[in-house]
Amino acid sequence: MVVIEVSEESLLNEYFLEIQKKTKLILKGWIRPFFLKVLKFIGIFALLIYLLGKCNWEPMENWVINQLAYQGVNTYQKPPPFEGYLEVDIPATKALKKERYLAFKNNIKLSFQLLVLPIRFQNKSHYNSLDSMSKKVYQKRNLVNGITIEKDKVAETKIVMSDWDIIKNNFNDGINALKDVFVDFVITEDGKQLIVKVREDKPVTLEYDASDKVMRWGNEILAASSKYGIDPALIAAVIEQESGGNPNAKSIVGAIGLMQLMPSTAKELGVNPFDPVQNIDGGTKYLALQLNRFGSIELALAAYNAGPSRVKNSSYLYISETQNYIRKVPVLEIKYQQQFAKAVMQTY
Repeated sequence: MVVIEVSEESLLNEYFLEIQKKTKLILKGWIRPFFLKVLKFIGIFALLIYLLGKCNWEPMENWVINQLAYQGVNTYQKPPPFEGYLEVDIPATKALKKERYLAFKNNIKLSFQLLVLPIRFQNKSHYNSLDSMSKKVYQKRNLVNGITIEKDKVAETKIVMSDWDIIKNNFNDGINALKDVFVDFVITEDGKQLIVKVREDKPVTLEYDASDKVMRWGNEILAASSKYGIDPALIAAVIEQESGGNPNAKSIVGAIGLMQLMPSTAKELGVNPFDPVQNIDGGTKYLALQLNRFGSIELALAAYNAGPSRVKNSSYLYISETQNYIRKVPVLEIKYQQQFAKAVMQTY
């Protein structure tokens, strides 16, 4: 009888060899094919997106918007106190629908950019230049009519969101903008343009132009402009974009009043955000601080909307609300320059 002694080490080696064989079989038979399929799908999807991006869709988009603009003519009953059917202002409706459609495309594009191209992999030179700019600003002091900047004392007007929150908000805003393309119309009543949202065949009326509501605070805007050296038209434009001229406006995150100040920011600015006059003063001061911190109107507006930290790391470039903000406020500013010029002419 022959006795074969098997050492514990050889048993372990056989055991590990068996595991290695099974692992290779799993990798070759399931995991590798799965990842190859995923990579092929990503490649085809990326190629499709690229090819679609190369197509000129504008003629078709304009045709669809044109059809939608005429869809509401004499179709829907006007909401009270108006009588009869909607008489749509076709040029204004086309412009509104085009704007909302572009907002939809921009929101989705920014969401994908932030999802696919993480901020941390971007070139850091831009961040460093902004940081060095900020340090220079902090060293200067007394930059605009006696304002003293203390480093990061007044940090944010808005709650700082995570990248994932930004992506979700971009998608939500994009879908809402696309819905507006189908339900928003502009009508003219008594010389004033109104937006009509048709939902379930029940029109709801909104103001198309908030100039009257904003200009009622013209004297307070001029006072803040004189105090902090900011163009009154820019202040008025920010007010319209932030609150539509409603002194009682309050956002879902708690921003208050005409210039939508967060309570903590208002406290550090030394103003009562519920007082419209103090709200304008505080908002203008904050805007002046950001203008001196970053050195340009665009970056100051981005900091006002998204927060200075989002400007310093360039992530504001991917926030659809902020991109819309820095695009629309300068357009509104031109309108209010004309409004203030008209008001001055009327005083003579």
